[in-house]
Amino acid sequence: STMTLVLSYAVNSLHRYMHPKTPLSRRLAVGWLFLISRVAAGFCPSPQPQQSTKFISASANSSSHHRHSSNISASFKSYNQMSTARSVSNSNTASAAGMIDQLHTKKWADVFTHQNSNYSPHYLFPPLSSSSHKGSHGRIAILGGSNKYTGAPYYAAQAALNCGVDLATIFCAAEASVPIKCYSPELMVQGVYSIERFDALLEEEEALLAELEKYKHKNDLITVDNFDNGDDTTSNISLDKLLLEHDDSHNELIQNELLKNVDDTKKMDDIVNKLQKVKQLQESLQELQDRQMEIISKSVQDVVAMFPALHALCVGPGLGRHPLVFKVVQQVLQRGMESNLTLILDADVLFMLSLEEYRELYKELLKYEGCIMTPNVMEMKRLPSTSSFGSENDNKNIIVEKGHADAVSRGDVVMQCAEEGGLKRSGGIGDVLAGTISAYMAWNQIIERGNEGGKQQRAFAVWTACCTVKRATKLAFENKRRAMSSRDVLDEICGVIAHMEDDIERR
Repeated sequence: STMTLVLSYAVNSLHRYMHPKTPLSRRLAVGWLFLISRVAAGFCPSPQPQQSTKFISASANSSSHHRHSSNISASFKSYNQMSTARSVSNSNTASAAGMIDQLHTKKWADVFTHQNSNYSPHYLFPPLSSSSHKGSHGRIAILGGSNKYTGAPYYAAQAALNCGVDLATIFCAAEASVPIKCYSPELMVQGVYSIERFDALLEEEEALLAELEKYKHKNDLITVDNFDNGDDTTSNISLDKLLLEHDDSHNELIQNELLKNVDDTKKMDDIVNKLQKVKQLQESLQELQDRQMEIISKSVQDVVAMFPALHALCVGPGLGRHPLVFKVVQQVLQRGMESNLTLILDADVLFMLSLEEYRELYKELLKYEGCIMTPNVMEMKRLPSTSSFGSENDNKNIIVEKGHADAVSRGDVVMQCAEEGGLKRSGGIGDVLAGTISAYMAWNQIIERGNEGGKQQRAFAVWTACCTVKRATKLAFENKRRAMSSRDVLDEICGVIAHMEDDIERR
């Protein structure tokens, strides 16, 4: 209606012009305009769609537990909340077309108004008891951290501790272990490989391959009679074919035939030297690759040895994109699936899975029930479409599409987290979410182990983890505004979970 538009303009103008440096006459004029529009709106109320009213009401109820900034006028805050609620509601309605029956639960408050037989909030948190021992409430590990990225694994592990798990271990590059240990005395940190050593191995391998390539160049050919065909024709045979396509006895026959047709002694010596050099390079390359695999296997074993003591393993925060580190991760993930370990995959490991080299591993993880992937918008675009590997119903893993409203999907079932978060997007919040999901997955393993219904509860637990972080970012932003960092979000997590547990106990 016209009065609603006038009211909106008045509120926006009031916020813009009511600044200490604004002339007094202008402030008085805008104030009168605002007062008149409010009185007029009271006589001419504008009808609101029922869906938006319900959404705003739920938003007000769910945010009643949060602290509010004192430096924003009450009237502008009310208008801002109404505008945000309408825009979120409209965007959610558009994106959820065709799945509306599956999206009843969007906020934590909705859990208690929309009952669902597939999950229950009463089975989210393991009960505290005087008989508990160290590790009773969760043991998780993070595989990540490199010489460049040391904060990401810390945020993930510390988030899990702030949620309430008992023990958190970080497996990382040796170069990152000391800095991470300095961040917190509560974390157990173990360097399982060295980026410096991996770099040296790669440089040595590249040098050998480059030297081999010299002998495989198209102009580096020698001539040999085609004695296999029993005729006098001549063909060009490259040195790499002599060594790669024939066994040793056949090589000797070809070399003897070559020498028969070479009158120049110098040329003959040159051919023999080239053949010997190529063979030496190939032997050196094979020896180097065997040494690489031995070092990689040792790193994998250091991580796998902890599997029996873990409830969940998070892979990716601060991992980096070193090719040999990816080889380590590949084997760790395969061993994790064999051990039926819950795997949370984030950040650089998702980049790894987007590479053609690891496409088969990606397919296996999509069908693994214990896998949770947490891609952001760019990571989701890089990953191959899950539909290209078959029906969505065949995918048993959980995917968390992070964004303004996180979407938690398992097959064709989707839960949307529309909790209001902070307006600041600080680096590390994704790592905090990965660690929070790891904590909830550890609790799910403790409570639901051996229970078939735990598979449905698992997706609900992941959704609750998203709600937890959204609420924590909202509180952190209200306290720090533009100065908010991921460390501030960490500080709010324990209080958010305490409120959630209180909500459950009251019902």
